[in-house]
Amino acid sequence: NTAPTNKTTIQAPSSPSNTSNSSRDTEPVQNEEPLLLDANNLPTRGEYYTARVTKPLLGAIFSSGQELRNTLYSSASDRIVDAIGDRPVVSFTIDGSAADTAGIQLGHVLIKVNGEEVMSTDDAVKMVGKSPRPLKMEMYIPPDVKVVKTEGQYMVKYDSNSTEAPSTCTEWKPKYVVAGDMLGKPHMLYMYRSKAEYDIAVKEAQIPGKVLSVKVKQFDIRGARILNETGQVRYPGKGTWYYFTVVRSFGLPIKISATRPEDLTPVYDGIMAFLERESKRRMDAAAERRERYTASYSAETYY
Repeated sequence: NTAPTNKTTIQAPSSPSNTSNSSRDTEPVQNEEPLLLDANNLPTRGEYYTARVTKPLLGAIFSSGQELRNTLYSSASDRIVDAIGDRPVVSFTIDGSAADTAGIQLGHVLIKVNGEEVMSTDDAVKMVGKSPRPLKMEMYIPPDVKVVKTEGQYMVKYDSNSTEAPSTCTEWKPKYVVAGDMLGKPHMLYMYRSKAEYDIAVKEAQIPGKVLSVKVKQFDIRGARILNETGQVRYPGKGTWYYFTVVRSFGLPIKISATRPEDLTPVYDGIMAFLERESKRRMDAAAERRERYTASYSAETYY
């Protein structure tokens, strides 16, 4: 990777010479090679760089690596996400902000601020806000991670009982759709009038007690299922539209469409990642209940 002119690439730190495990290993999974970690306990082969910020407002939001497992980091292996853990990861940047200008991008991990180590999102907020400028931010780019944004501009329909596409294109509404956004509710599907209004909502959500000045529709997708995964509809003069339907456990179904099937991938993947994680939690909970019941049953004494 070529570093932007306003950030300096630095060497990944090596472990101190008096440390025997200079590259620490995590438990291998089946036939996978052990994940080697550097002196920061982060995967080797990642890139480190230092960004310089002079403006008071950074224009970025941090979330823990664990919180981004099924959104921005959905392409990353569990081992890499576990290694990043609760460290602060850039989960949102404002276009044209100081962070954007400094080359700080989504998915990058904050390691140090003015030479002081940062281990959590709370630390990141406090230190970035209070530290004197110019601000030197040491960042880390994880290896083998393709950052996935589970959002995009779509045409939607959510006000009818039908799971099929409407008969006319005028029945669709344009919305900026976000699956599990920075407002902290992964089970919600958010719809804004535009990307600009989504940016405003995220910024305002960081201000305690601030009431959002933009309109947003929220749909709970817990217990939902997906229909029409390869749905298509053709409108005169508009060509073919592609869509899928989110059938919720309560409320009307939601149809989401685009003029190219690949454009649906980000939000579709975001929704499916949550539903799969929710299904796994339910199965794990059921298995735990069965184990407790079996243990209790076997412990009984009969006369």
